[in-house]
Amino acid sequence: MQSHYNYVFDSITNTYNFATKNNILYRVAFVVVEIFSTISGEEIPNIYQLIIEKATDELEPFDTKVSKTIEHIIERFFQKTENALIYVCSDEDERARIRHEIFDMWYRNSDYKNWIVKIDNIMKFNIKNEIQKLYTSFLFHKQNLNYEKLIQIYTQIENVLNEEK
Repeated sequence: MQSHYNYVFDSITNTYNFATKNNILYRVAFVVVEIFSTISGEEIPNIYQLIIEKATDELEPFDTKVSKTIEHIIERFFQKTENALIYVCSDEDERARIRHEIFDMWYRNSDYKNWIVKIDNIMKFNIKNEIQKLYTSFLFHKQNLNYEKLIQIYTQIENVLNEEK
């Protein structure tokens, strides 16, 4: 029995799409991130933000095949060693910390930790006199030639974004 759902890549929306056994539709996208180039002042290619969207409103009962499917898509993404991935959980619905912990648990239990580096940073922003949090993770291949530069830039993002106000 297959451990993940079949998925298709939609070249119009640039998303990977799959439906669960309960007909819940998910979309997974890798969106180009420019902030690394902006901060460094040089072209830093192959940096993407991971977007996972449940496109159906129905409540999804726990389904291990959902995480296995997303894991399979991410595994394919990292076949290109120069790809890097930032995962952001905004706290608008006050569930970001939980999603971030689930993502962290997925990483700790995966084989990825043997060849993919994951760094976490909870970024705080003052928006309209209220502290907002972004729970972020940054993942990249250990063989990425920009390894040290990527870490240096990632650790600067919070300061740079807070300076822009």
